[in-house]
Amino acid sequence: MLFICSSVVLDTLGSEFDDYTYLPAHGTRGGILLAWKSSTVTITDPLSAMNAPTAKLTTATGVPWWLSVVYGPQDDADKIAFMQELREVHAGYLGPWMVCGDFKLILRDEDK
Repeated sequence: MLFICSSVVLDTLGSEFDDYTYLPAHGTRGGILLAWKSSTVTITDPLSAMNAPTAKLTTATGVPWWLSVVYGPQDDADKIAFMQELREVHAGYLGPWMVCGDFKLILRDEDK
């Protein structure tokens, strides 16, 4: 989806997911949504990198940590830039960091 609005998030995930950020799709590729319940978690310092929206999360424990939700590129040449982007994101933030999503990276063809 090129654009995501609140009604799509609420209809898809439920009314408790009342805040979100996303990267839009490019044609038929990509696009990723990070949605959360503001009653459970506080999200600050959002960064919309090319392939990985990143934000600082703070839960009831009060301990902040970073989350990057990735959707890796298809093209091999773009994968190098993608990994550099993740390095730069990590270098800019201190503390625990979770990275999850679809990296589109494999070690061997038989891993597909």
